[in-house]
Order: sequence, then structure tokens, then C-alpha cells
Amino acid sequence: MNVSNVNAYLSINNMYNALYQSNMAQYSNRLNKSLFPTNQAQGMQSLSSGALQYVNDIKASSSALSSSIGELSGPAFQARTVTSSNTEALTVNYTGNRPNSVTPMNVRIDQTAAGQQNEGARMASDAAYEGTQGTNTIAIDMGGRTTEISVDVADGQTNQEALQRMADAINNTSNLDIRATVETNAETNTSILRLESTVTGSGEQSSFTVRDVTGEMASQTGANEVSREGRDAVYSVNGGETRTSQSNTVNLGNGVSATFLQASAETVTIEPTRDTAVARNAIEDMVRNYNNLFSTAVQNTDDPRAQSLASRLTSTSGTYSRALSEVGIEFDSSGRMMIDEDRLNQAQDSGRLERFFTENTGRNYGFTNQMSRLADNVSRNTSNFVSSTAVGSSLYDSFAYSGFGDLIQYNFLGVGSIMDFML
Repeated sequence: MNVSNVNAYLSINNMYNALYQSNMAQYSNRLNKSLFPTNQAQGMQSLSSGALQYVNDIKASSSALSSSIGELSGPAFQARTVTSSNTEALTVNYTGNRPNSVTPMNVRIDQTAAGQQNEGARMASDAAYEGTQGTNTIAIDMGGRTTEISVDVADGQTNQEALQRMADAINNTSNLDIRATVETNAETNTSILRLESTVTGSGEQSSFTVRDVTGEMASQTGANEVSREGRDAVYSVNGGETRTSQSNTVNLGNGVSATFLQASAETVTIEPTRDTAVARNAIEDMVRNYNNLFSTAVQNTDDPRAQSLASRLTSTSGTYSRALSEVGIEFDSSGRMMIDEDRLNQAQDSGRLERFFTENTGRNYGFTNQMSRLADNVSRNTSNFVSSTAVGSSLYDSFAYSGFGDLIQYNFLGVGSIMDFML
């Protein structure tokens, strides 16, 4: 294609775009008028914020309701995870995707891993600090690195205030694997400084020393005294040989890792169990999606088919309102669903919740099937829940006001939007 042809093509294309934009504005006005056949000013609103917004809302919320009902028909109650029989002693993290394949394990925890701990002298909380006033400098040797920390103590400060300043200075030092705390006993009116390595295990990485550089704060507070060496976790699995770990998180294989929290006189069982959170989330999704669909319908009272949708939702849920109430799902005065937490928990623990949603003897029986059929119908046949007069009028207006050529140029967009929700 030569230069003159290219220029000619660009000129024609620009003319087409200008015509397209002009015709689209005219088409939008005609389509708005046909979709909102009313003499009220608010009826002449834009297509996107009016009819199509309503269509989009009920299509999205009914599809979401259908999905959550589908989960409650079985999958949500079949979900499994791997749990601990004693979460105070041991928690489980499962990263696999086949929890039922995990063989139950019995874990005995003889000792948890810990880092080195230095515990200072117990000092009278309100007594004046007798150490060096002004700036004190301590050095902490840990992991082959020495860190110097300055602590300012003002004249007249109490022991508790001085200890807290030292703890704050240590905690505010970056790249130092030590946590400092001040423990105060109100009954004895005493305070103590405790330093603990955040790195666990008996290796050198968890050990540290505290010494004075200027002043005498380390020795005065007793922060340089080791009260516990770092130690490893000691445990066994299924009565086997004793194992050790520098960390409290251990890999038990098959996608299962355990974190030890405290020693346990009895073994802790790790095994696949029902994942009750999945069903609970599905219930919450169903309630939210039902309310979204119901709210959209009742907010469009001018459309008789929207009123019909609201009535069908109310009728379907009302048929099973008593049974729903028994498993913790209630309805407020406006007709919207809500959850009774205590009753829902009881129903889930007893298995009654699962039976309600999964025990259906046929297509036409049970809340699950009835609500699923209604939600599917709304999602697949959305046009049945919008006034047919408005839809038919808008289609007629689209063709009547334009020739075939104009239809190709610009009417296809609006007609396509209407046809989309009719599919």
C-alpha cells in the first residue's frame, strides 16, 4: 500500500470514528427511552446505572448464591484438614492437598527448644538506682558479632525506670536476636530484667554474653548472669527413638509440620479431621449472597418481575424457615437471612447442619435443591426477571430507528448488551 492509499485509509477511518461516536450518543438516548417508558424524570437515567445495573446485580448475586449452595450440597462438609488433639502443646501446619492420606501420628514432647536466658537480680522497684548516672555502654557478643548499646540513666530515676530504659535500648537495637523484658511483682514491689535469645537450640547461634564498656549497668542489674543455657527440643513419634531439634517447628513428613508449644505428659495425636471452617465459610457465603439477591429484587419494586423474584425467594426460604432456624439460620423482619451463632455451632457439632443441607431424596425435595434451582434459573435466564415490555421495547426501538448499515456501525453494542443477559 503506497503513501497516498495510507492517507486515504486514515481519513476514512477518522470519519468513521466520528460518525460512530455521534451515532452512539443518539442510540443511547433512544435505548434509554425505550428501557424506561415513563414520564418521570428519574426514569430517563443512563442504561448502565439503570436496567443493566439491575441485570448485572441479579446475575452476579444469583450465580454466587448457586455456587455457595452447591458447596453446601456436599463438598463443604467433606473437606478435611490435619489437626492436633492438644493445641496447647502442639499446633499443625499442613501444606499438602490430600489430608486423608496422612497417617495418624502420636507425638510425645519431652522438652521444647529455647534460647539462652539471662535473668538479673531482683531489685526494689521504687528505690533509687544506685548505678552510674548518665550514659552507660554495654556490649553484647552474639553470633560472632559485638553490638554496643548506650543506655542513659537520669539522676533520681528508680530501679524500675532504669531497668526499663535498658530493656528499651536493647529492643530498639536492630539485628539483635535478643528480647528484653522487665517483670514487676506488685506484691513484693520488685522488678527484674530478663534477656532471652530469640534463636532457639543448644548451638552457639543462640548463646550471648553481656558486659560493661562504660559504667556498670550490666553488672549492677545482673543482666550478665546466665540463668538458662540454650536447649534443643526433645520429642518422639509413635513411640520411636528420641529425636532432637534446635527449632520448635519440625517436619514430620507427608506435608505435615508441627510446632511445639510446651512439653506434654501425654502424647498428642495428629490426624485428618473434618475442616469445619470450610462449611462455616460456605454458610456465611450463602447468607451474604442470598441477601444480596433479595436486596436487589426488593429495591426494584417498579419492575413486577423483580417483585416476583423477591416473592419466590421469600416463598422458598419460608417453606424451610423452621428447619433453617433449627440449624441457626434465621430471617429478620425485612426477610433477610441472619446467623444465630450459638445455634449454628451446636448444629455443626451435632452433625445436624450437614444433614440439613446434604440429605435430599430427589430433585424436588429439600431446601438445598429448591434454592439451587431458583438461583440457577435466575442466573441462566436473567431476562425472565426483568420486565419483558422494557426488553421488547428496547429491541424494537433499536431496529426501528436504524437501518441495517447503522445497526452494524453502532446498534450492535446496545443490542448485544441486551442479548447478553437474555442468554
